[in-house]
Amino acid sequence: MSFPHFKPWKGCLQPPSPLFLFLFFCVFSSFATRVVQAQTQKGFISVDCGFADGSEYQDDETGVTYIGDSQFIDTGENHIVPVNSSSRPYRTLRSFPNGTRNCYTLSPVQSGDRYLIRAGFLYGNYDGRGSPPIFDLHIGVNFWTTVELESDSPSTSEIIIVAPADLIRVCPVNTGKGTPFISTLELRPLLHFMYPLANASQSLVNRLRWNYGMANRLRFPDDPYDRFWDGVATNFFTLNTSNEVVATEGDAFQVPSPVLRSAISESRTKFHLDSWQDIGTVGDKIFIVMHFAELQKLNTANESRRLNIYVVDGTVLLFPDYRPPYLRVDHKEIVDDQLSISRVYNISIRPTSSSTLSYIINALESFVVRKMNESQTDGRDVAAIDEIKRVLRLVRNWEVDPCSPREYIWDGVNCTYSEDSRSLRITSLNLSSSGLDGQIPSSIGNLTALTTLDFSDNNLTGPVPDILGELPSLRFINLSGNKAIGVIPQNLCEKMSKGSLSFSMNGELKQCKNSNTNNKKAVIPVTITASIIITILFVVSFWIIRRKLKSHSSAGVLNKNNYSRSTAMDGNGWKRESVQYTYEEIRQITQNFQQQIGKGGFGIVYLGHLRDGTMVAVKVLSSSSSQGSKEFEAEVQLLARVHHKNLVCLLGYCDDVEHLSLVYEYMDNKTLRDHLSGEIYDGVLLNWNQRVNIALQAAQGLDYLHNGCRPPIVHRDIKSSNILLNCELVAKIADFGLSRAFNNDSATHITTGLAGTPGYLDPEYYQENRLNEKSDVYSFGIVLLEIITGQLPYQKSIERTHIVRWVHSKVERGDIMSIIDPKLQGEFNINMAWKIVEIAMSCATTTSEERITMSNAVTQLMECVEVNESHSVLGSVNSSMQRMNDTLHSISTTPLTSLAR
Repeated sequence: MSFPHFKPWKGCLQPPSPLFLFLFFCVFSSFATRVVQAQTQKGFISVDCGFADGSEYQDDETGVTYIGDSQFIDTGENHIVPVNSSSRPYRTLRSFPNGTRNCYTLSPVQSGDRYLIRAGFLYGNYDGRGSPPIFDLHIGVNFWTTVELESDSPSTSEIIIVAPADLIRVCPVNTGKGTPFISTLELRPLLHFMYPLANASQSLVNRLRWNYGMANRLRFPDDPYDRFWDGVATNFFTLNTSNEVVATEGDAFQVPSPVLRSAISESRTKFHLDSWQDIGTVGDKIFIVMHFAELQKLNTANESRRLNIYVVDGTVLLFPDYRPPYLRVDHKEIVDDQLSISRVYNISIRPTSSSTLSYIINALESFVVRKMNESQTDGRDVAAIDEIKRVLRLVRNWEVDPCSPREYIWDGVNCTYSEDSRSLRITSLNLSSSGLDGQIPSSIGNLTALTTLDFSDNNLTGPVPDILGELPSLRFINLSGNKAIGVIPQNLCEKMSKGSLSFSMNGELKQCKNSNTNNKKAVIPVTITASIIITILFVVSFWIIRRKLKSHSSAGVLNKNNYSRSTAMDGNGWKRESVQYTYEEIRQITQNFQQQIGKGGFGIVYLGHLRDGTMVAVKVLSSSSSQGSKEFEAEVQLLARVHHKNLVCLLGYCDDVEHLSLVYEYMDNKTLRDHLSGEIYDGVLLNWNQRVNIALQAAQGLDYLHNGCRPPIVHRDIKSSNILLNCELVAKIADFGLSRAFNNDSATHITTGLAGTPGYLDPEYYQENRLNEKSDVYSFGIVLLEIITGQLPYQKSIERTHIVRWVHSKVERGDIMSIIDPKLQGEFNINMAWKIVEIAMSCATTTSEERITMSNAVTQLMECVEVNESHSVLGSVNSSMQRMNDTLHSISTTPLTSLAR
């Protein structure tokens, strides 16, 4: 092939001048250098934090290409640092004033590969406070280091890790000592055999990396892994060579030759590396590696360099008679796991008595070996919760792992924590009042360990997903306050009918699906027949009741003037009736007020018996009571319509002006306070599980007053002596005769006279003279503390310390054992104890705005009960199997007629 327009050069053109060739060579060399540098940065991630422009730039000093951080994080604020910095990446930063933990996500990386990660900081008084913050850095769920800074000096923290996944998260964590920030973030891939002490369970946190014999810092491109080698040359005799210093194949540290071509040595007899302190925490190890290479060609006839290497002030000889090899790197490593005993460390290098030359050392690296053993959430749960966050467009500071570390668990999430498990599971998801809309995501079905789901008070629409019924551990669902429509899935209905699931919902959800759609035609006749039978039974029952009423009237027991009924619907849809008694009947029921069993705000409480033998408690309004007939009538109207399994039931009343009385169901086991004090029942005390169950039951009763009644009801005097226990130790709230109802549409508080009991009373009441639902929440928090401590609200001491202050002082010291009632003798679940203390303190905050709601308290206590039950399962397997065998034997020997009954 010929090219007619081009002819070979035959000397008709003048050859390029030397100046032109020189300039061309310079330009080409510069271009080639940049190309080589760009190629050798493969796998580098270099982030200029706070750099607003989405473009990239090349650092003038190193040639490293930096990019802005917007693709790695979506939280925080960008700032310009007013201090002049010669290094461009330090001229901006990103701060994190919101949230405890904010995380950069570095990717792509290869799971199982080794990486060096370096974070850089320059405060520069960017916020005008003149006070550099102190904060922590985490790698994923694991602690990396605590960052303590000077105002005008750049600082770096470096760690070598094995990537646990295809991404790495770096998280500044707010510890309450200032707003965290970060200036630069760099990731550098290492060869798979480098720094073998770093593995999946431990990392290497760099403390120093010294290049002896050089004055300046050496990094990329001289070190292809971009490690910082800080020069140390002052006051030392330096050795240098222009020869290449080589390493053996597969060398674990890959120290670059420019670092090894210099060293220090002097006429003194020894080298002493002064100690550095506070380099780690208890449980960490120290790892030091010294790099040696002989740079002088020794005359073997009369020259020798023979060294002894000591630690601990020259008292422990680790490496005797060591001779560094000529122009070949060698390493001496020290791993000391005694850091917990002494935080002071030093090294001495001394020539032996037969050595003719002084010591030599080329470079040194020091690391803290830090455990990476925080348990992590099961990967399936993480994927599911991330999908839920995406679908619902949740705006929450949910970062890294939902459950770990435990002190940074995601808001609204609860998890199982087991010492023998490396994988945590999400057991509770509470997204109530989160402004959610759209449909309930089906990805919730992938949270297979979920026991509690609370989506109440949002704007969710659409059907309830069938997949919720497939969750094996789900015990509680709250969808009230949403716009969900349709029918409840059949599998959920079956669980509800068996009592294994509690479902709170709004009125727009219809009855359960009929799983057997093919039998609809057969169902219709049965339904019609059942309706006819029910109608007939109703007519017959009505006729019988009328006849009984007439007979009662003729007998003079109850007549038209003194007999009436107050009817209400209870939570199960059954009608409940309160009977109006005459004073004479009250006197007969109490056997002329023979046995007093208590005394409350209304007056004295007497034991009574109805005609059928039913035991009752009759509360008689004393003449000195501040409540009059009007208040009494209001309470009767209130109690007549309030029915809940955890509220003491009103059976009847007497409205004789001179003898106002209420007839309640009798509670066999007296008050919660009686049991906690240990003053009754021959020293038989409530165990841990019983206490947790009682706390939940009391919370459910109070939650019903707040959220199950319209208008809501404020109790005003919640205390342990107003929580009664029946023969099965089921808790029921009593004495809400002081309650007042308020209308949600017109009022959010009650202005009252003196109310409540000192120690239980909302602190805000003394300033505002007002009580609301949050006042009951405060009182319940005190009761909850009382349940787990066994103590009254005021400690029995000269100072009369309030229980909240006393518990808070113990919590600050992490002393849970001193909080829990010593009468339990250590028989309790310590994780659940911490959780219940947390719930109680969330209820008993000084300001009402910070308190949780009773619905939230119920949800969290229900989780505690479930965990307690799960912990007790293994301990009761044998007894359960025995009961099963006994039951099977009983069934096999029981006549069918008995079973039919």
